[in-house]
Formats: sequence, C-alpha cells, structure tokens
Amino acid sequence: MKRWKTQNAIGVNCFLLQKNIGGMRQYFFRLFKELLDNDPHNRYLFFYFQHNKEEMEKIGNDRWKEHAVFLPHQQEIESYIDRLDVYFCPFGALWPRPLPVPGVVTLVDVQEKHYPEFFSPQDTWNREKFNQFSTRIADRVITISEFSKNSIAAKLRIKKDKIHVAYLAADESFYQPLGPLDTALELPANYIFYPANRWIHKNHDNLLKALKILKEEKQLRVDCLLTGFDYENGYPLHEKIAEYGLQEQVRTPGYLDIQEIRLVYRRARMLCFPSLFEGFGMPLVEAMASGCPVTCADATSIPEVAGSAGLLFNPHDPYDIADKIQHLWNNEGERQRLIKLGHEQAAKFSLKQTAEKHLEAFEQAAQTYSKVRYFWHKTISEPRHSFKMNRKKEKIKSTPAA
Repeated sequence: MKRWKTQNAIGVNCFLLQKNIGGMRQYFFRLFKELLDNDPHNRYLFFYFQHNKEEMEKIGNDRWKEHAVFLPHQQEIESYIDRLDVYFCPFGALWPRPLPVPGVVTLVDVQEKHYPEFFSPQDTWNREKFNQFSTRIADRVITISEFSKNSIAAKLRIKKDKIHVAYLAADESFYQPLGPLDTALELPANYIFYPANRWIHKNHDNLLKALKILKEEKQLRVDCLLTGFDYENGYPLHEKIAEYGLQEQVRTPGYLDIQEIRLVYRRARMLCFPSLFEGFGMPLVEAMASGCPVTCADATSIPEVAGSAGLLFNPHDPYDIADKIQHLWNNEGERQRLIKLGHEQAAKFSLKQTAEKHLEAFEQAAQTYSKVRYFWHKTISEPRHSFKMNRKKEKIKSTPAA
C-alpha cells in the first residue's frame, strides 16, 4: 500500500455508524479493515460513542483500539484536534466543523437533488445543512463513482479536482468458493434475488409489478427473495406483496449473515436490481463475484458498475423489467455469458484500490489545507450558512403538515 512521506494521525468520526445504515456500514467496515491490516505506517484515532460500541467490535482488526477515543458527545472531538494531521468523516457530514485541521468527508450521492419527492422537508433540510455544506468546507471529498462525482460537482458547484472517486469492493469471501454452511435458511429451487432496504427509491414496487405481469400475462411464476430492513415512511413491502397477490412466491427472510447472503447469490437464477438511484450499487459487485448473473436498472451509477455484465432495463417500466427477467430466466446460454462477464467486471474492484484512493485524498487534503480558508469558514461562511438554515427550519416548523 502506498505511503505518505511522513507518518500521520488520522482522526475518524464514527458517530453515524449504526446497524441499519445499509451499504455505508459495509463501506466503513471493509475500508478500515483493509487500512488497519495493510497500513501500519499511519495511526488511526477512532472517535466512537455509547450507541455504537458493539458495532465498532465488528471492524475485524483490534488495531482500531490502540488509539480509539470513547466520547459522550460528538462535539468533544474538538478537544482532540491537536493530535490529528487529518480529520475524516466517512458518513456524509463533516462534523464538528470547521476545525483547524485538514478535513475529508465521504459523500456517496446527492439523491435529494435528483428525487426531492423522496425526501421530507426535514430530511432535505438535514442534507443541506450537514451533507451539502460539508463539501464546501472539506479540503477533499471522497465519493464512490464517476456518476456521483459528476453529480456532486454539478449540483453542489464543487470543483471536480477536489473530488476523489474510490470505487467500493465486495468482501473477499464473495470471490471464494462456498464451503459447507450450517443454516436453517430454506430457498426455492429457482428464484431471483434483490437485497435492499425498503426505501422508496429502491423501487420494489415496479419489481413486484413485473412479477405480477409475468404471473398473470405470461404464465410464468418467478419466485423472489427480498432482504433488507423496513423503515418508517418507507415502502410498505408486505402490504404490497399481498395487494399484488404474490404471497406464494415472494419471500422476506429478514436479516441474513454474510455466509447466508453468499449462499443466496450462488443459488439465485439472477440478481434483479431495479433501484432508481445509486451512488454505487454494492450488490452488483457481490453478485458478479459470486457468479450470479445480473439484470439491472439503466440509471445513475448502475451501468458504470455493472459494465457489459449487466442486462439493462428501464426501471420505470415494469414490462421492460418483466421482459429482462423472463429472458434470463429461460436462456441458460445468456446466463452463462453474463456470469463470465460478471467475473471479469468484479475483478476490477478491490479493497486495496479503495483504501489507496482514500490515502491519496488524505494526503492531498493535508497538502492543500489553508489556515486562511479555515478562518474564513469559521468567521464568515459557517455562521452565514447556520443563519440561513435556521431560517429555513423555522419556515418548516411553521408550515402545516400535508
């Protein structure tokens, strides 16, 4: 792994690490296991909290404990800034801010700029206050695809040379043969798979409509396995399964561990990935590495990640989704072709590359940090932004709920 010219202390704000944050949780674990395993040169100071003590134990390398700092409140990170050479916030918001130290933030997407209808006024306010403005104050921004880089640059008016793309990578186990597995998980003989939390943009509805079309208009029953968490104000999956008459063919087994997920990919006829919006799309890489053919949405970062190994469909058209599912379901030659292409595409993504791109961003943040710019943000831009956001918050409070 590439080294800086000097040893550095990198502070990591872990405040937003939680069990139910989807792909960002795996991003955090895989990134820091790789860095802790293979970057002995730098010191990592993890700031963690009561609500995620158990999660921190899952990093997979106890080296995280060497310089870890347990804090009761996030704001207390300010007391440790003099120990740091770089401050990194991996969950979208540079906080506290601004701080007199080079800052790096990961922002995976600006979905609210593309699909504002999926966000409540409060959610939109949170993203503007914490995520969007962090990209202005940070010395470097890390994102996870060229689509996201271009989107952040255009929507937030951030210079592209400030944004670094660090592609994600699947856990190494997805690339390895599947050994014996002790599990009570029961799988259909043939099925399609879609792992996604029940956010609206994950587009479960059009997938269910496609299954209904196949069943009623093409006399093809396609069993489907759906994993992921439910969310307040999210997609009412179970109600919709019943509404569309799909109770006999759609299964929701709940939480599966990584070995069970590997088994599901290996036995699935295909991954069907209809998401309307992704900053990356980790299940695409997991499926391709596992030898599971992919049919997926022609939207946002998804074609970039799937490459030629993805059979694309229009995610807004249930009939197109149904056609692509039927094509792969009945065409073993096409399945084998996509499996071969998938192995080749999955090999392009590695944790080593992910980690090195982060180290490059940390180093460039340190090189470009400016005390003058820090004082500008401290005295002018951050107070101005806070004032603007407080006015917006008052307006939200005064607006009657729909």
